[in-house]
Amino acid sequence: MISDDLLFAPLRDLARRIKQRTLSPVRLAESYLGRIEKVAPQLHAFVTVTADLALRQACQAEKEINAGLYRGPLHGIPYGAKDLFAVKGYPTTWGAQPYQQQVIDVDAAAIRRLHKAGAVLLGKLAMSEIASGPPCASATGPCRNPWDLNRWSGGSSGGSGAAVAAGLVAFALGTETRRSIMTPSSFCGVTGLRPTFGRISRAGTMALCWTMDKVGVLARTAMDCATVFALLKGRDPDDTMTRDAPFKTRFTKATARVSQLRIGFVKEDYDTWGEPEVGRAFAETVNTFQNHGVQPAEMRLPDYPYETVAETIIAAEQASAFEPLVRSGKVGEIIDSNRRGELLGGHLVTAVDYLRCQRARTLIARDFASVFENYDIILGSSTLKCAPPIDADIHDIFVGGNTIEAAENLLGLPAVSIPCGFNSRKLPIGLKIIGRPFCEPDVLETAHLYQSVTDWHLKRPEL
Repeated sequence: MISDDLLFAPLRDLARRIKQRTLSPVRLAESYLGRIEKVAPQLHAFVTVTADLALRQACQAEKEINAGLYRGPLHGIPYGAKDLFAVKGYPTTWGAQPYQQQVIDVDAAAIRRLHKAGAVLLGKLAMSEIASGPPCASATGPCRNPWDLNRWSGGSSGGSGAAVAAGLVAFALGTETRRSIMTPSSFCGVTGLRPTFGRISRAGTMALCWTMDKVGVLARTAMDCATVFALLKGRDPDDTMTRDAPFKTRFTKATARVSQLRIGFVKEDYDTWGEPEVGRAFAETVNTFQNHGVQPAEMRLPDYPYETVAETIIAAEQASAFEPLVRSGKVGEIIDSNRRGELLGGHLVTAVDYLRCQRARTLIARDFASVFENYDIILGSSTLKCAPPIDADIHDIFVGGNTIEAAENLLGLPAVSIPCGFNSRKLPIGLKIIGRPFCEPDVLETAHLYQSVTDWHLKRPEL
């Protein structure tokens, strides 16, 4: 079997070895599957392990590469997918009891693109039920944090964050409507990319909020996220919200490029809403950028009720998406009582309120366009707190603060979360780097600059 050190290696390192034929895709898949068998039960990170499929795909990749048919940097690379991506022939449970037997007889668009690139699917990863809810709200049990098994990996892409952090996959697919990539990336100490709304097709994924749902990537480094994103991005006729836009990164010249970007930062009230240790780590991160030729400036955001606008839009759209569940009466099988209430209560949002919030959204977009006339990048904390106990109440986890979080998701802005330290309990702390629409290279190169001068992203939990 391959050493654990290699299972924690960045995707690009694995790809180089596979291309050079010094690493067997079959042995790599077998080694990941062996680690999954040993470690995954502690975490509840996997809903379904697709071992037979993985070995078939790995064998095919190995035959093709040995024959000189190398498809690219994801050929033979094992990954996992959040269990709201449809995979033909396997259950897609959406983390919820009413959907435990659901089999969608088609692959999601992202799965199809990865299959075409020769990637190897190891399994479907745990998520909060219907992409929301507290740690306990998952049909397969709470997904635990590899850094402390008594703490939460985050939601709703918690299985994706935990699997990457624990060395069970080389990368993972996740989604975000609000927080769902940034939070597990922060809590688990991995790198997570949430692209601009419409950059990656959502065809074949669970719909929660049509105007805010986004597909993204969790991996070890910003470069790894860029590699996967480059393959997944682009227009898809099955998702009419997708758009084409150029994407070119220059990681070898990141320092020079980032030093030319205008960078602002949002200073949060960590004493009231978060943890002072997170605030100190953020301040040290700003100093790190300053020491490498970048001069972030404190900034203020336009004054809007971002939280109320986002919550109202999500409530109305998810009530529409899950109307069949409510009408069937199976909504009573949802574990979290607050979640049941949200699905029912969303039907009480009036058209007037929904449209009022959508109008407010256009004003927010207008004023943020003015913000981005002065700034290319905005820095903030991915989460104001570190991973909470597994029995924490969702309202205690997301109690307030993080003033930009609702705004960036309303506007579909690209962002990446990267590790930037640990608290006294040895739990990861995340830095969030937000960019202008369709400017993924800016956020990824800024993240790469930070990762090239720090080693937080190289740390790994002891399991």
